[in-house]
Amino acid sequence: MAVHSPPWYVDSAELKQMLFPEAAEVWLATRTPYISRKTFHEYELNIRTLSKFFGETKLAEIDADKIRAYQRTRNQQQCGPSGINHECSVLQQMLKRVGLWKEIGPHYEPMPLPKEARGRALSPEERVRLFEAAATSTHWRAAFLFAMLSINTTAGPKEIATLRLKDVDLENRLIVIQPGGAKNVHRIRPIPLNEEALAAAKLALSRARELGAMQPEHYLFPFRIHRSKFDPTRHQTSFKTAWKKMTAKAELPGFRMYDLRHHAITVMLEHPDVSEESVEAVAGHISRQMKKRYSHVRLAARRAAVCTIDGSPFLSPSESPRLRPQDALTNEEILDMLTGDGLPPRIVAEKIKKSQSCAFDTSREALKKLKASGVPDSVIVAMVRAS
Repeated sequence: MAVHSPPWYVDSAELKQMLFPEAAEVWLATRTPYISRKTFHEYELNIRTLSKFFGETKLAEIDADKIRAYQRTRNQQQCGPSGINHECSVLQQMLKRVGLWKEIGPHYEPMPLPKEARGRALSPEERVRLFEAAATSTHWRAAFLFAMLSINTTAGPKEIATLRLKDVDLENRLIVIQPGGAKNVHRIRPIPLNEEALAAAKLALSRARELGAMQPEHYLFPFRIHRSKFDPTRHQTSFKTAWKKMTAKAELPGFRMYDLRHHAITVMLEHPDVSEESVEAVAGHISRQMKKRYSHVRLAARRAAVCTIDGSPFLSPSESPRLRPQDALTNEEILDMLTGDGLPPRIVAEKIKKSQSCAFDTSREALKKLKASGVPDSVIVAMVRAS
């Protein structure tokens, strides 16, 4: 389409009467100064899909019924609810621009999203198993380094995949997550490298250079064209085959590459001496659900800090009965962790071991009730030992 005047001067009334593909092109041009290149590309893809359905429809002719018909069609085409909602979001923005959404909005319903599967954290033994298995094959070298960086930095798969050579600062022991890989603005961040991550970064840089990555803009994990040819101007999109074989060998079925980020955040949140603010700084955004899951250990650390304000050391409940009711972990709290928060028994047992204040009822009757409520033996043993 040839727009003879700057697109932001197109009158809303004129835009309403354009066929959808033409109106979408004009609308997207008006958004260009305000959105990132990545968002622009995503909108382009969404508009391409929307245009296949609304190609012969004027913007003014779109109503709630047509949007529902679009949702049904996309659902029949096996598009997931998240993808459909993203496409309808672009449509919604266009209709708002011309003043049509006010009437449509009350009748629009986004596609319901499935409940998000909880991430999985590894036990120390599982972590060792995973990386010992990954190190057994040279064919898994890239996936091994990729995973080692992720589990030590909280960076997700896309954040690691889009790292360029310029984003790896060995001198200052940092990687810098850029907008191209960040899920949102909160995920654009520098991340310090611990010893494992630093070693992995050095090996990944060496590998990248072996594969032709020489310029600062080249990717740390170059795209594989075929077995021995790589393109450093594009990044590797996945390590699906290697990852599947690695996790199978490590006997970790269902463990996702994204779970590496979850594991890293879990380990930091479990540590009572690491503040939520520090975890947020390293990981970027953390969901409210994940913070809630570790609220017990975080609250215990804060109570310990408050008790130092008067100049006296923090006393254990056994030394100071006055503090016991407020600070102590109880049978009810353990049940709440397991059933309400859904914490794995391994993590609950670990929390009990680390807790400075426990007030468990370990009488015979109380232990019978715990057992009847489904509390695993490993947790009951930890409670008895802490009493």
